[in-house]
Amino acid sequence: MPPAFTTRRSPSGSRDRAFTLLELVTVIATITLLGGLLLPALGRVKEAAKRTACASNLRNVGLSLHLYALDNCGRYPVEELCGNPQHELIRCLYPKYISERDVFYCPSAQQVEPDAQRDEYAGPGGDSVINTDENWQRHYITYKYFSVTRRDTRMPLPLKLSEYPHTLSLSSPSVRWLMSDWVRQNVPVFPHLQKGGYGGGRNVLFANTMVQFVTQRTRYAFTDRQ
Repeated sequence: MPPAFTTRRSPSGSRDRAFTLLELVTVIATITLLGGLLLPALGRVKEAAKRTACASNLRNVGLSLHLYALDNCGRYPVEELCGNPQHELIRCLYPKYISERDVFYCPSAQQVEPDAQRDEYAGPGGDSVINTDENWQRHYITYKYFSVTRRDTRMPLPLKLSEYPHTLSLSSPSVRWLMSDWVRQNVPVFPHLQKGGYGGGRNVLFANTMVQFVTQRTRYAFTDRQ
């Protein structure tokens, strides 16, 4: 009957124990199990890092908008429509107040890009929110800027008809949304996923330059009732 384990003689003459096939299978199975347990945790850590980087981007934009307003009678840039392209925002901030274009793009934008390009979520022709040379040249960015003069009827979010025009300045209440991650009505995937895959939320830059992670529209985000 073969021995339960084999031995080999080391150069010094002592006997060393070698692994059996059963022991090797056990080690491999243990490593596989640990890997399966660690991968989701690593994914959450990676997403948390992206969310933090996104918040930092928005905070930098908020501070730049504040500096711009100080130089322009307290007024923030005003776009004609809410959403891409955002010509006025980029023209006013880049490169004088923001020197790197990466600041205008969320690290998690790739997650929502497929939905952004679909007509039912972004209107005829779709949208694009990722950092590419083409998008930058036509002023397509990830974030949505909410100081606008009129409503694009193709876009149901984020403002209601009664909330246009919606122009912001240094005197705007602190609870007003100034910018946020890209989102549209009924989009199944938000930029920053949470446990379970779907759902999650978005980083929001408020008028006081504070950035907060929210899962739904906050009170008085756009109205003047405050």
